[in-house]
This record gives sequence, structure tokens and C-alpha cells, in this order.
Amino acid sequence: MMRVARSLIANLVTLILSFILAVIIWVNAMQVDDPDLKRVLQIPATFVGLPEDVTRLSPADDNPPVLITYEGPTSIVSALDQTDFTAIIDLSEVPLGSDVTVPVEIQAENTDIVLEAPIPETVTVRLEKLVTREIDVQLDIRGDVARGHTMGEPLIDPPVITVTGTETEVDLLDFAQVTIFLNDDTQTRIESPQALFFNRQGRVASVSGLQLNTEQVEVTIPINESADFANKVITADIVGEVAPGYRVLGVTIEPSSVLVTGLPTRLAQPFRVQTEPIDITGLTETFQDQVSLDLPIGITLDSVTEITVTVQIEPFSSTKIYNQPIELLGITETLEATISPNTVRVVLFGPSPVLDTLTEQEVRVTLDLFDLEPGEYALEPDVDVPDRGLELRSIQPAVIEVVITEVMTPTEEITETESLLPIAPGLLLVVGAGDTAASASPAVLSSSVQAVSTQLPILIQPIVAWLPNHKII
Repeated sequence: MMRVARSLIANLVTLILSFILAVIIWVNAMQVDDPDLKRVLQIPATFVGLPEDVTRLSPADDNPPVLITYEGPTSIVSALDQTDFTAIIDLSEVPLGSDVTVPVEIQAENTDIVLEAPIPETVTVRLEKLVTREIDVQLDIRGDVARGHTMGEPLIDPPVITVTGTETEVDLLDFAQVTIFLNDDTQTRIESPQALFFNRQGRVASVSGLQLNTEQVEVTIPINESADFANKVITADIVGEVAPGYRVLGVTIEPSSVLVTGLPTRLAQPFRVQTEPIDITGLTETFQDQVSLDLPIGITLDSVTEITVTVQIEPFSSTKIYNQPIELLGITETLEATISPNTVRVVLFGPSPVLDTLTEQEVRVTLDLFDLEPGEYALEPDVDVPDRGLELRSIQPAVIEVVITEVMTPTEEITETESLLPIAPGLLLVVGAGDTAASASPAVLSSSVQAVSTQLPILIQPIVAWLPNHKII
């Protein structure tokens, strides 16, 4: 029996040793065919477990990067990428209001690899509770309404501003304030100023990062006249007529209204506040003067006020046509000019009284020929009218044709057109001036003419009297 037991034990030990040896051989064979490989990979971390009504203040990055190192068979490691790993930062147990270090947990889809500690292993997190609170809006009114007016109860809409944010930041806020500046206002003011927040120490507080249901509020400040005061518009009492050809363009009064006082029953009755009569008879220009007011019985001015009335007067406007000759300027004695046409049609626009008194001699049309050489030109004429508010509407024609030539003296004309006159058969009389004829004295010339005059008395006699200043060849 003992011998059988010993045999069984020996066989079992041999079997176990054989199995271990086989595994070692298989592992060695696998390591030769599929060696281990180590890799480093960066993946984004994910925050989980954030409680409701809680916000994360730090870290600012929603997915901070994490560096992981893993090792395993080459066939497995080479097939893994970012999608096979998960980096988790659990916030479910993190206390509020303080900085807490939270570990980074790495999860892998494949369990045949070995993971090393991630970098970083922990992340510092700060969580704060989110709260919502209504902040009262206060009104700061600076200045005052106009005299004779009262201010009613201001209305702020909305009266509170809802603020949402971290409990630490929201608890610092005390109130919000809007400011309205009055400057002798006489009518109800409606404005939408931006609210300014203050902390519990009375200093201006920043609301950056907080959610506000509105940044502006509408403020209505009712302003009414007092019972014994009234604001009345001034009307001008204009009498007379301006000069013929003129008209009243408008009447302005500065100030346009005044504050009057009196018994409430009297102020409740309809009445007008107008100036003393302003006579504009025969006026031809704008009139301005300080005037007094004509107030009803029982009504007085609240304060002494200078009233200035301006009556704007202008002439009626019309057009007038002038047919004017053209005056040539700059033509020298050695040149002469021919123009076409000789007159132009000028249309002027302006005040009727000015046009009615404007003479044709005052409308001057000129053509500038200074420094022009002989030739043909097309020039625009210039129109000169007195500076009395007149406007040149048109000039027809707009362009004048000009021909400039040199002036020919009588001597030059004769020189250029020397005549050959027959004196006798076979003879010619050449008449010229100056150096164009041969040198001869007037006596010789006269005797020569007389010698042939017997043959051609009719032709020569008219020339004899003309010869003393000429020569005969």
C-alpha cells in the first residue's frame, strides 16, 4: 500500500513538473514570436459626478490632458489608441468651497496590458455652490426739476435684478444703483440707465462671471406743473406789412415759453401770453429786438426774463433777361478781332427789388483776348454783375467764335499790291512806296510823267497829283 502511494505521488510530481516546464517553454517561445512593447499616450480626462447646483471653478479646462504609459505584447499594444482608454476624475465626494486633490483613474478596455501611474496622478479641484438671489435696485436722483414743477414718485422697472453665480460671489453683493441727472426738467423723464452693483462695504463690485436677468432698468420720473405755476408758450404780436417785394419768412422767440404764476383758479382758465405789438411796416431786412410781454390781469412772470424776437424778412425772387453786347478786352493796335455773335442772352436770378433797379449798363459781358495770337478761337464770355445777391442762371450762346487778324496799314497794302499801269505802247508805270521804287527826286518823276501825259492824258492826270511821295520806274 505504501509502495502504491509513493508511486502515485511520484507520478503526480512528475506531471506537475512537466506542465510547468511546458508552460515555461511556451512562454519563451511566445516571447520570441510576440515580444513585449511599452508605449506612452496622451488622453483627455473627463469630470464625472458633479452634483446639481454646483459649479467647478478649477481647473478651468473641462478636459485636462493626462499622459499614460502601458506595456504588453506587441500584437496587442500596437492595436490600441485613445479610444481604448478612459481618464476619469470623480467629483461626487469633493467638498465645496475649498481646493481638493482628486486622483485620476485610468480605465483600459484590454486587460492583457500593464498600466503605469498616469501623469499627473491627481488634479486640484475647487467646487462652489450655485445660488440665485434678487438684488434690490436703488435710484440716485441728482439735480432738480424746473421752478414751478414738482416731481412725483419715481417708478423702477424691474425693482430687483436676479443674479446667479457662486455662493461666495453672490453673497458679496448688497444692492444695485441707477443714477438719473435732472437739469430743470419740465416734463416726465423716462430713461434706461445701466445698473451699478455695490458690495456690503459700499464699494463698486464686479459682476463679471455672474448671470444677470437684465443689466438695465427703466426709470420713470413724473414731472408736473405746480398748482400756482404754469408754463406758457409765447406768441408774437406782429403788426404792419413789410416793403413791397419782401415777405416774412418766419418769427422766432427766445425763450419760446415762460413760467407764470397766479391764483390756481386764474391759471386754470385759458389765456395767451403774447409780446407787445411789433411793427414791421416797410422793413426790407431781418429785424431783431428785445420786447416785453402783454400778460392778462392776475398773471405775472415768475422771474424777470429777457424776451428776444427775431423776424426773418427776405425779398421775393425772380428772373430777368438781358441782351448784352460783348466787350473785347486785351486786343492790341496791331491786331483786330471779329466775333460771332456780337451779343449774348444773359438770364439773372435774384431778389425782385434788386432786379427791378438793375440797369443794362451794370450787366457787363466781356471776352478775354489777352496774349492771343492771330487765329480762330472759341471762347466763353465772362458776365460781371453787381454783388447784390444775384445769380447767373444762363448765358446763350455759351461759346463765342473769334477770328484775330493783323491790321494792314495803307502803305503796306499798296506795297503788297503794286500796280503796273500802261503809260505808252511798250512802257509800264510801276507805282510803289518808299524803297520798292528806284531812287528819283519828285521833280524828275513829275517831268517824266508830264512827258508821257500828252499821250495818255486821261490815265496820267489823276496820278500826277499823287506822285510827290512816290517813285516811277
